[in-house]
Amino acid sequence: MIRIKGMEIRLSGGKACRVSEQELSDGRREENQEFSAGLSMISAGEGTAAFVEVSLKEGTLDGACAVSLELDLPETAFLADYRHKEYWCSPFFCKNADEIPDQTQALLWKEGDLFQYLLPVCSGQYKAVMRGNHLNLAAYFDGLSACSGLAFVWGEGKDPYRLAEQVTEAAFSKLPGGMRGRTGRRYPEMFEYLGWCSWDAFQIRVSEEGLLAKCKEFAEKKIPVRWAVIDDMWEDVKGLYDLENPDYETVFENRHNTTLASFEADPFRFPGGLGRCVRRMKEEYGIQAGIWHTINGYWKGVDETGKLAEEYKDCLMKSSSGQLVPDWHFEKAFRFYEGWHRFLKERGVTFVKIDNQSTLERNYGGKAPIGEVAENLHKAIEASTGLYFDQAVINCMGMAGENMWNRPATAVSRCSDDFLPENREWFTKHILQCSYNSLVQGNFLWCDWDMWWTSDGQALKNSLLRAVSGGPVYVSDRLGESRREILEPLVLSDGRVLRCDRPGVPAADCLLEDPVGSGRPFKVYSTCGNSAAVAVFNLDDGEKPVKGSLGTQELGMEEKRILAYESLSGEWKVLEKGEREAIRLENRDDFRFYLMIPLEEGFTPVGLKGKWIAPKTIEERNGNTVILKEGGTFLFYSDQKLSHVTVNGRKEAVSDEKAPLYEISCETDGAWSVSI
Repeated sequence: MIRIKGMEIRLSGGKACRVSEQELSDGRREENQEFSAGLSMISAGEGTAAFVEVSLKEGTLDGACAVSLELDLPETAFLADYRHKEYWCSPFFCKNADEIPDQTQALLWKEGDLFQYLLPVCSGQYKAVMRGNHLNLAAYFDGLSACSGLAFVWGEGKDPYRLAEQVTEAAFSKLPGGMRGRTGRRYPEMFEYLGWCSWDAFQIRVSEEGLLAKCKEFAEKKIPVRWAVIDDMWEDVKGLYDLENPDYETVFENRHNTTLASFEADPFRFPGGLGRCVRRMKEEYGIQAGIWHTINGYWKGVDETGKLAEEYKDCLMKSSSGQLVPDWHFEKAFRFYEGWHRFLKERGVTFVKIDNQSTLERNYGGKAPIGEVAENLHKAIEASTGLYFDQAVINCMGMAGENMWNRPATAVSRCSDDFLPENREWFTKHILQCSYNSLVQGNFLWCDWDMWWTSDGQALKNSLLRAVSGGPVYVSDRLGESRREILEPLVLSDGRVLRCDRPGVPAADCLLEDPVGSGRPFKVYSTCGNSAAVAVFNLDDGEKPVKGSLGTQELGMEEKRILAYESLSGEWKVLEKGEREAIRLENRDDFRFYLMIPLEEGFTPVGLKGKWIAPKTIEERNGNTVILKEGGTFLFYSDQKLSHVTVNGRKEAVSDEKAPLYEISCETDGAWSVSI
């Protein structure tokens, strides 16, 4: 059971009052002339929820930290998922509670054979985060004299993934509004297909001409991209776009200081308006367009002198830093977003990517409690995106707790800093952010592991990461540089992503130890039916060899006979119960990708050879008959020695050269049925 050693109540002006563990025991309330305080620990599903109640007799609470709970944490190894930037989280590994960084939004550790998971909550007006062994509640607003609500939920269990999911669901069950975690949300159909983003391809030079040229490239190379994000710099942004050919460096350096003038596209690079470009992308190339925009208009809000500010003046307000931004009250915010999204929908846009979301403290701090601001703005946004885009949304730059706890319906959110092309050092940070953040955020929404380049020197590694991500797959190659062969293992011929069942996460034996110094391979995996897909990397910060092993225990799989199929080499091994596959990786360019498939008596299908998530190429199975989603070379395991199988009703010979792992060509048109 998690233990609270004491509570500190902080008042505006710097005064603090402490309430001891004894005074808070058994749900009692402490009262004196200055305040009343209470702490309740109640059962919440498989976990324990902590509710705080503090009320001042006079005066107000400190907006930066109203209440601080001192926790009794053990001396052990911790994984802290903390906000290292305003909008992004990273893993942090330590062996002392004093080292837990500020803005920690989830904490995992182990005592004996049980994992412990503590999840701070954004509840009502207040947001909770950890620093050291203290859990602090803040509203970022100085006008409150009371703090009441859910502070955190804690639980313990042998399965860390199930534990994190249960604790998250328990927290949602104790909050008003009926919000649900990822498993209760609908993944947008649009993102079941391969996509592309304009940012790394064109950056500030995005234009109708360039977008159509890229669409033409996809058609000529037969790359089945089905959707595209028209990213930053498409907008009508006065001060930067009023010149036909602005200086690149000037635009790039100053775009974050620029405001939105109207909902329309820049007239020089989109001479026919946004609608003409979107229409041509769809009609000429079958690619549907999504639009990037920020939560606050543009990076610095809305242009005070533009027609947009005049039309929506009743829906906008001055931010804490002096910007003109959407008003945080629901009705006003909804009117602004509804007008914007209606404009986009009328021009053929089918989804949106909404950036800069974790700037709420910066823009509204001191204006209202952070919980109220976040709840109202996210409800307004999602009421509008539900109306016009059926919640086909990529949330972005939004990993702060106030964002994660207040999205009512959308199902996808970015989980890492921006992808950096041709950057080996960044790749290590990227894989760590994506996988460890998914352990936490993946219980709220599906995780977007960002765009990438098929022309990058690390393209194959990036491909394997996206294979286990469970989220959208989209690239951002420059004009002329897209490589079909890198994308083919990820998708079917129509562009449908062979997507895992849940967000990819580190294997259990990698959770509490920093992979850059552990001397062991880093394993990130996800599931596909009763099988697992595991990408294995050397992340050693000294580029030294690492060695370890792979089995079923750290993947949460049932202890059975396993076919360990290494997809890059085609090598395979049958692991008996409890047996492990030894792995040695020489450097950061040495990596593996395993399918771990439980073997059944007689016949076990693997799927199409050459597809990373091969089990997802199987449409259905009836006994010893398998129907494939499309043609290719079908892999299967059979204890019985075979000379032939039946393909679409015809007997076809098979070679027993690699038996008991067999393969058969299923390249005929129409249905693809294989019977053993």
